[in-house]
Amino acid sequence: MLRKLLKHEFRATARVMIPLYLITVLLAVLTRATALWAELVTFDGMLGRNFLALLSGIIIFGFVLVLIATFVVAVILAILRFRSNLMADEGYVMFTLPVSTHTLVWSKLIVSAVWFLGAVVVDVLSLLALVANVEMFWELGRVFQEIADQWNAYYVGNGVAFLVECLLLFLVFCVVACLEFYTPLAIGHSFAQHKMLLSVAFFFAIQVVTQIVSGMLLFAGVPMLDSMNGWLNSLTPATAIHGFLWGSILISAIYGAVLYCITIRMLHRHLNLE
Repeated sequence: MLRKLLKHEFRATARVMIPLYLITVLLAVLTRATALWAELVTFDGMLGRNFLALLSGIIIFGFVLVLIATFVVAVILAILRFRSNLMADEGYVMFTLPVSTHTLVWSKLIVSAVWFLGAVVVDVLSLLALVANVEMFWELGRVFQEIADQWNAYYVGNGVAFLVECLLLFLVFCVVACLEFYTPLAIGHSFAQHKMLLSVAFFFAIQVVTQIVSGMLLFAGVPMLDSMNGWLNSLTPATAIHGFLWGSILISAIYGAVLYCITIRMLHRHLNLE
């Protein structure tokens, strides 16, 4: 059933995200084309130069906006889909399906994480399109070849591990980012009135509590770090980076698990759809 929910969710959200991705790529191409045009074409009059400068400015401004919009829209879409499917009238239908509350929430989280990852890929490729040329690819190929010649199994293994850890950390961050909105929505909609107002209030309340707890843990952990200073200095750079990445993954996963448990409990027992 999760597969069917994911298919339905991807179809609903792709109508917004895919065109946005295409617009981002198109504006990247137009930005690069305008820059090349400015280099190749010489205008005799001031009017032509002003027109080209205005056109370039408009395209660049639009390109910057869509770069930001790929993430902003993904967040807004994740919030709206969660609220409209589970908090509003559709919730009556969704909660009668033969699936658990966990499956419903995970279908939202997985789809949102995929669109966040897609936004990163599209934005990076679009930025590369602005500066890419044949010489750059030849130079990158030469650099990669030199790295490959000098690397041994130790460096290859660490490089692959770094990539996997960074990807895992990014996915955990995406899930936690969604849950930071899902949890206050679920709590706010457990009340009979002023649901959205309470959801906003609980969002800021959760952020304040999180900052307070983080500050307390950081303050308590400083003496421990001082006592471990000798052991930390003995670590290799690769081991230290691995430890930092896994520590970040663990802390984020714990925080996400707390938010997830609250969200599931509120949806399962206290949701008020009236």
